[in-house]
Amino acid sequence: MKVKKKLYRDLKNQKIAGVCSGFAEYFDIDASIVRIIWVLLTLMGGAGIITYIIAIFIIPKKPDDYIELVVEENKEKKNLTLNKKDRIIFGVCGGLAEYYNIDSILMRILFVFLIFSIGFGILLYLLLALVIPKN
Repeated sequence: MKVKKKLYRDLKNQKIAGVCSGFAEYFDIDASIVRIIWVLLTLMGGAGIITYIIAIFIIPKKPDDYIELVVEENKEKKNLTLNKKDRIIFGVCGGLAEYYNIDSILMRILFVFLIFSIGFGILLYLLLALVIPKN
């Protein structure tokens, strides 16, 4: 059995808006490590600030009554497809998140970072939307 985690902003351990503490809780690491990584990403080109601000709006606040769900692990072979249910534009992030069994918000944050740091996030997203089959 596997615990189905969801990424939330952790407002109980926040310094600014709870983004780093939410990532730390999701990955089960110390929040200080996430904060240091975020500062380093910011110093390496400034994309960390823009990504953080966008993450505040993308990542929801953790509800007070949040309970982690335990999900039966399915041993079937998974195929990478665009996700019709968990999509904002084409379903690329939702499909990748489902394939790798992570929260789709993480994929969205990754693409936002790729857009503002390296600059090829939009091109990569569009290419994946064309290449990944629909389910």
